[in-house]
Amino acid sequence: MMRIAERDINSLPLQRAARSFPARQSISQEVVSGTIQALDAVAILAAGLAAFSFYLIGVIGTDDAFDRYSLTAIVAAIIFVFLMRKSGAYAFPRLRALRWQLGRTSLAWAATISMLATLAFVTKVADSYSRGWAISFALLAVVELEMIRVALRLMIRRWKRQGRLVRNVAIIGAGEAGAALIAKLESDGRGEVAIAGVFDDRLTRVPPIVAGHDVLGTTDRLIEMAQTGGLDEIIIALPLRAAERIGEIVTKMRLLPIDLRLSIDPIAGGFPMRSIGATGPVPVIEILDRPLKNWSSVAKWLEDKILSALCLVALAPLMGLIALAIRLDSPGPVFFVQPRFGFSNRPVRVIKFRSMSVEQADPSGALRTVPNDPRVTRIGRILRHLSLDELPQLVNVLRGEMSLVGPRPHAMAMKAGDRLYHDAVGEYFHRHRVKPGITGWAQVHGQRGEIDGIDSARRRVAYDLYYIDHWSLWLDCKILFLTLRALLRRQNAY
Repeated sequence: MMRIAERDINSLPLQRAARSFPARQSISQEVVSGTIQALDAVAILAAGLAAFSFYLIGVIGTDDAFDRYSLTAIVAAIIFVFLMRKSGAYAFPRLRALRWQLGRTSLAWAATISMLATLAFVTKVADSYSRGWAISFALLAVVELEMIRVALRLMIRRWKRQGRLVRNVAIIGAGEAGAALIAKLESDGRGEVAIAGVFDDRLTRVPPIVAGHDVLGTTDRLIEMAQTGGLDEIIIALPLRAAERIGEIVTKMRLLPIDLRLSIDPIAGGFPMRSIGATGPVPVIEILDRPLKNWSSVAKWLEDKILSALCLVALAPLMGLIALAIRLDSPGPVFFVQPRFGFSNRPVRVIKFRSMSVEQADPSGALRTVPNDPRVTRIGRILRHLSLDELPQLVNVLRGEMSLVGPRPHAMAMKAGDRLYHDAVGEYFHRHRVKPGITGWAQVHGQRGEIDGIDSARRRVAYDLYYIDHWSLWLDCKILFLTLRALLRRQNAY
């Protein structure tokens, strides 16, 4: 059988490899499920309010007992969502089945109305409710609930055309286990998984094509390709006896903001395991999850968009005055734009107010800023002292390139001692599994300003990794509050 030399496979142009990972955002099934549950509850409450406004106020001409009718609608929403959850109706595969959804929704709503009627009869309060309201409420609610299912079906069709319901999966392992895994994934029939490529470090011992898919290179090539985006999951398909090699792969893949899975039965080993899950029909061990996924990513997105927009509006007059002061103080542009490490190691053009003389600026970031740095202008010294030079990065946040809170974006040529930062600190690239931030956990703990050695660099990375592993909205709020306090102290800012 023909074999591939490692130099041949790694010489494949990155453009060809990148096309294997379509640049598109996959739909989170968890978010869709949660959204439908919330919409169901809102629809029932809206139906109760509409029935009250139309029948009791519009027809009868009374607005008495609004609290009682509102409470009934709330109880109905709770019962309905509970019944649907217990029947598994909010599982994404079930949400895709329109006919099943329409039938189950009608059945659950009928059961909800029956339970409310029984409760009203037992508590002897049935006579205190308007039958016209009850009929209007029941009919309006079921129509709204069914309309949600129809609208969801249309959205699912659209997402399917866009390829946003497919998880792009890369396979590590070009042996028999990898071939068997690919065959099982592709035999599922639901089309929820697409094989983005096969990778293996044993290129001289594996075939060039496995189960109809090209072997695109080593795990190093996989990391390079994954950083271009478009990959949702990596599955390791290696035999149990390769525990040591699996552990090495897990360590290497940790720097990627991508779900990592192991396609074997649960085993005890020298690498972390979260829980047992499934990719399509294949059971997998969930070793690593990407940070900020599903509802966490939604919450983080809303936090960034809303707060950055509000801050830009509130600080617009101040930013205008700063821009004017920079132009009056020294010749050159108002803004300084520098490429820095962003999400998944991809470069992002970070915007700052210019604080140095144009002819002395260092776009590469290789030269550290030191106290009383002669390159800094008079206005720049004030801006850096108060950290006001960072304000334009709110635009980066609004554009989705950065977050308000996260590891600070570093210049690509930034050094720790006499070595490049990412060479000096082993886990440095792990901090790029989330978007960089204007402020972060390291900064509020005094880790800002000049890096005076390897130990200082490692401390900052350790704080960044802690933030990624322990993220919450509360932690972000805490960091934003502590940032304001740190700005008032103005330590290590020059």
